[in-house]
Amino acid sequence: MMNYETFQRINGWAGHSKLLDTVMVTISESVPYVAAALMLYLWFIGNKQQGIEKRYTALYAVFSSAIALFINAIIHFVYYHPRPFVTHQVHQLVPHAADSSFVSDHSVLVFAIAWILIMRNAHWKYPVLFWAAFVGLSRIYIGVHYPADVIGSALLAFVTSSLVIYFSRRLEPLVQLLFNLYNQFTKLARLFPVKKHGYK
Repeated sequence: MMNYETFQRINGWAGHSKLLDTVMVTISESVPYVAAALMLYLWFIGNKQQGIEKRYTALYAVFSSAIALFINAIIHFVYYHPRPFVTHQVHQLVPHAADSSFVSDHSVLVFAIAWILIMRNAHWKYPVLFWAAFVGLSRIYIGVHYPADVIGSALLAFVTSSLVIYFSRRLEPLVQLLFNLYNQFTKLARLFPVKKHGYK
């Protein structure tokens, strides 16, 4: 089966280089932190007009990720596909629950962000797409996903990202609500500045 054969070729590299193993595990396990840092960057960096556009991009990426992860939760609920380490002898570099393998939550998250950046023609679109692809590769390398899981994640994320962009006008009231809530929060924060205590 091509899916398993491709998995074997990629996962077969694991366990031979401590440096490569560490790099792949780090890439895989740091996904939530890198994703959060990227969203914060898009939200806070840029001048007034560029900042607004980047905030739209950040919100659309969050919307796409949330929808894709929700759909993936349903897929996992109705369909169980065993992970590689459940049915085969693999080089498993990180502990993981023996839940459904298809599709990958990590890959869904990173590809949802990448597709939104590409569809919005954002400055960092290609580096982020490369990061998403490398995350998918790392999930196979460390032994917790098949290639089909990653490909399925990329396709699911592409669909949800396309839907978010297509229905962006209908999402505008929600976007404006979130913008207003943030503005109100920042105004409130200015009214109660944090006092710095000096020590002599």
